Amino acid sequence: MKRQLINIVLFRVFLISFLWSQFALAHEGHEHAPVSIKSALEIGVKTAKNYAASSSPFAVGKLPASWASLTDADVSIYENGRGYYVVAVNNVQEAKTLYLKILLDGAIAGANYTGNFAASSSVSSISASSGG
Repeated sequence: MKRQLINIVLFRVFLISFLWSQFALAHEGHEHAPVSIKSALEIGVKTAKNYAASSSPFAVGKLPASWASLTDADVSIYENGRGYYVVAVNNVQEAKTLYLKILLDGAIAGANYTGNFAASSSVSSISASSGG
């Protein structure tokens, strides 16, 4: 009887642990699919706004406050490369265009005002042939 009770308790603990682990792996914001063009454009605007609030890790540094008021209409795809997008974020008020290299996993691999990124710079770990 006691052994049977222990087996039931252990089974329930195992079952709860197994079910809970499924929720831990399936959390929001954890995507495995490559970034789409639409998502790349959204990331571009959001990144420019973030760089207006705090300094970027790239040579462009902190952007003037006018970059924080940009909309989706101010961004376009400049280049659709293998494993990445280069997004152009145009700020008419500053008369500048910020170019962001966005990998297919959503990471920002570079930012500059020329749109030219070294061929040796980062390439996404997500295969370009898997979509995007």
